[in-house]
Amino acid sequence: MSRPGFGRIVTSYRQERRLLRTPGRIVVLVIALAFVFLLPMVLLQHSLFGIPISDSQLLGIGLPQVNLTLIAIMGAISLNLLVGYTGLISLGHAAFFAVGAFAAGFLGTQLQLPFPLVLLGAGVAGAIVGLLIGLPSLRLQGLYLMLATLALHFVVIFVFLQYQIGNFSPAGIPYLSPEIGPLIIDDDQKWYVLLLIAAVLLLLGVRNLLRTRQGRSFIAVRDHEIAAASMGINVPRVRLTSFALSSFVVSVVGALYAYYLGNIGEGSFTLNFVIGYFAMIIIGGMGSMAGPVFGAILWSMLPQVIQTIAKQVPASTPFFGQVLNAYQGFVVLVIVAILLLVILRFRPGGLNDYWQTLKGGVTKWPYRNK
Repeated sequence: MSRPGFGRIVTSYRQERRLLRTPGRIVVLVIALAFVFLLPMVLLQHSLFGIPISDSQLLGIGLPQVNLTLIAIMGAISLNLLVGYTGLISLGHAAFFAVGAFAAGFLGTQLQLPFPLVLLGAGVAGAIVGLLIGLPSLRLQGLYLMLATLALHFVVIFVFLQYQIGNFSPAGIPYLSPEIGPLIIDDDQKWYVLLLIAAVLLLLGVRNLLRTRQGRSFIAVRDHEIAAASMGINVPRVRLTSFALSSFVVSVVGALYAYYLGNIGEGSFTLNFVIGYFAMIIIGGMGSMAGPVFGAILWSMLPQVIQTIAKQVPASTPFFGQVLNAYQGFVVLVIVAILLLVILRFRPGGLNDYWQTLKGGVTKWPYRNK
């Protein structure tokens, strides 16, 4: 006797495996791999297969912007795990970045521990702080929880500032080039490889987590806590686990961020920093895997792209040339805001909705008419 729903699961699994073998999926995979491998060479050498490419043709994007975008993707994934999948609103994201940078400064710069141990220590420190700030979430919800995490932000930033001034200088905390065995990560190309591997592993790890019982518990608590509790889910434990796991990840990302910049101070972790990450997951699509990726890319890259395009407009151009040259920064912000409003107005699910529509057409080709 078969279990209820088991045949449906097997059928879905077989359909997914079939889609992996479709020509559309294979083409997308090949293009993605080629893009990943060729991108650093194109950005560094400004050429593709011997064909020169100017900086304006690259839209002003360089490898440092790509590396910062990879960091933003990881930070957005960790926030999406807490907010998008568990439904817990937290303004402490910058604080956990600061915890990771703080731990990296203490363990890496002062104690000079190996880089992998520094990342692990930063994650553990973030998880401990996440558990502590997660305790109020057992009784607080919505705006009250948001205010509690906002208080954490100011406390952590104050402690970070005191540590920075007491042990280093007001200019910030210096970080040495990380070493992984004999390899020294001392240029943007090596950082690109490291951050890309870290981002892919994090994305796959979260994707697999959400398919487990624990991951489904996150979503159940987000959708309806009372129904989740009636099904036997320990809601307080799920909340604490989500806070600890998200804090672990974002603190590791904070340590990577500090190492990549080479010098960082408390002024780097502002409330605007938090707002930016919320914008990423909202624009991309909260509660989805691809959403934080798309949101982080758009939020990180679009201002640079618009600024580069604006520079191509001659100052002699009536109205537009004068406005762009006199108020370039303001114009960039206005254009970004308009694009974001358009996306949210016509696609409340964010860029992930566009992606799902496109993917549904490509991956099912040529089977969609059968």
